[in-house]
Amino acid sequence: MQSAAIKFIFFVVFINASMAQADDWSRAQIDFWKKIYVEYTSHQWVVHDSMNLKHVYRVVSDNPDQAKKEVIETLRSIYKKNKNRKSVDVDQLTETEQLLYQAHESNEDPRNYEFASEPGRVRVQQGLKDKLDQAVVVSRQYLPRMEEMFEEEGVPKELTRLPFIESCFVNEACSVVGATGIWQFMPKTAMKDLRVDSAIDERYDPLKATRAAAKFLKSNHRILQNWNLAVMAYNQGAGLVSKAVKRLKTHDAFQIIHYFKDPQFKFASRNYLFEWLAMLEVDSNRPYTKLPTYITVSFPKKRVMKEILSELHLSESDTKLLNPHFRAPIWSGKASIPAHYPVRLSGITLEEFRKVEYP
Repeated sequence: MQSAAIKFIFFVVFINASMAQADDWSRAQIDFWKKIYVEYTSHQWVVHDSMNLKHVYRVVSDNPDQAKKEVIETLRSIYKKNKNRKSVDVDQLTETEQLLYQAHESNEDPRNYEFASEPGRVRVQQGLKDKLDQAVVVSRQYLPRMEEMFEEEGVPKELTRLPFIESCFVNEACSVVGATGIWQFMPKTAMKDLRVDSAIDERYDPLKATRAAAKFLKSNHRILQNWNLAVMAYNQGAGLVSKAVKRLKTHDAFQIIHYFKDPQFKFASRNYLFEWLAMLEVDSNRPYTKLPTYITVSFPKKRVMKEILSELHLSESDTKLLNPHFRAPIWSGKASIPAHYPVRLSGITLEEFRKVEYP
């Protein structure tokens, strides 16, 4: 109980430090993502303004594209009715129009509704509550060791929550551009610290990938001298974030998000930090579970996995859980485990292993 309390206090301190410069607008963006995580499921869609997430127009359970179209038409209607006026005539608005007027905090400037209906401004966000609930179950097995790794690398352990944003802790996640694993590493980036080939792809190993992610984030921090900016750079790259710092002459991440304009700095980039900070608040005091107890061993010569499991009488499912970076050729026996390559095994002690392998 004491360690859980200490963990909670540490999270609160870090969150407060990360959000020390957050203005009311930034706080509203974070609150939007908290609701996406804890209130709305994947069977619900939130229709909202993409520049100010506080402006939520509608929540629907089906036909989100139609709902988006209707919102755009209603915003345009408000503008057209009032474009020759200095302020919106509320009395002439329909009930549906009044709801959107209120969503915009009763902004009386008719031009506001013209801008809000421009292409790309109205957006639909699917809820994530059920997916996040599943992610929490998976994450609890890995987070204790992940936090230790980050601390060993000198990286705040709160950054271990980024895989919730990247992949919802789905280890087999693979994007259309080839980003893979819970940390969504691209092959080129991964190869600096991880093995990536047809038989062994360490991007699929949550622990090995976590070590690589810690090093990558530490590199971002070395360049940007700010952990909030290092988080932003994980999504968009240190180059673009450095460009924003130089242009705006500030290291305040919230100011950069609010005022930096660049064709590459789109919705996902603007909201990445907000999503992570929201996730920190949601996940700040959840209990942990652990992976099965395991040993890490290697073999002097290349070995076939099926032979290892048979010889040591081990569970294939548990071994797969502990070694997700071994791809199909390893499990089928078409490829061998390289000599001296580390393998995690559960259901056996180191002493028992030595008796079998080195009698």
